[in-house]
Amino acid sequence: MTKRILLTTLIVLLSGSILGCYFYFTSRLVSEGQQQARCRKVEVILLDSLESHIVDKAEMHRMLAKQSIGKQIDSIDLHALETQVRGMGEVVSAQVYTADDRTLAVQITQRKPVIRFEDGKAHWYADPEGYLFPVRNPADVPVVTGQIPLQLESGYKGFAPAAERNWTCSMVELARYIDSKPVLKREITQLDIAANGDIVLYTRTPGPSIIFGDACDYVTKFQKLDAWWRNIEPQLDEKKHYKTINLKYNQQIICRQL
Repeated sequence: MTKRILLTTLIVLLSGSILGCYFYFTSRLVSEGQQQARCRKVEVILLDSLESHIVDKAEMHRMLAKQSIGKQIDSIDLHALETQVRGMGEVVSAQVYTADDRTLAVQITQRKPVIRFEDGKAHWYADPEGYLFPVRNPADVPVVTGQIPLQLESGYKGFAPAAERNWTCSMVELARYIDSKPVLKREITQLDIAANGDIVLYTRTPGPSIIFGDACDYVTKFQKLDAWWRNIEPQLDEKKHYKTINLKYNQQIICRQL
C-alpha cells in the first residue's frame, strides 16, 4: 500500500514537472517569436471618411509603410509615429497601435475644411472653428483670393493671430452659410478681396460680379441676391448686360452696366 502511494506521488510529481517544463519552454518560444515578428501590413482607418476626404489615405499608407514594413514589431516607436501623424494639419487626432503581431494600424479623425485662402504662393484651409492648415489635397470649398489680410508663413497651421482672427472667423462663418444653402453652394465658387476690403463674389453661371462689402449682415445681403436672381434678372432686357451688382448698401441693389 505504501509503495503504491509513493509510486502515485512520484508519477504526479514527474507529470507536474514535465508540464511545467512544457509551458515554460512554450512561453519562451512564443515570447521570442513575438520579439522577432516583423511588421507585414499597414492599415489606415479614416473614422470620418463620409464627412471629409482631406487626408490622402494612400499617401498616409505609403508614409507609415516606409517606416514600419519589415521592421520588428517591438522596435517600432508607436508614440513617435502617432506624434508625426498628429502633426499634419489636416489631422485632428490619431491613434497608432498594433492590431496583431504583424499589423500596424492607425485610426485618424480628419479636419473638415470649409474655406480656402490663397495668398500668392501660400494656401491654407480653415475648418469650422477657424483653424488654419496648409493645403495639400483638393477640397470642394469656396476659394478666397485677392488682398487677404493674413500675414502668415506658407506652412502655418493653427489659429490666426489675434489681429487677424476676427476677419478669419467672419469669413469662415460666411463660408459655412454658403455651404448650408444648396443654390449658393452650387453657384458661388470664389470670393475675391478687393483693395478696399470689399468681398467680391464670382459665380459658376456667367453673370455680373457681386460686390458684397464685408461679411457683416450676410443673411440680408444674400436675400437681396436671391431677389435679384429670382425677380429682377429674368426681366432684364436681353441687350442689357451688367458688369457688377452691389449689395453692400442697406436696402439697395446698385447695378452697373458694361
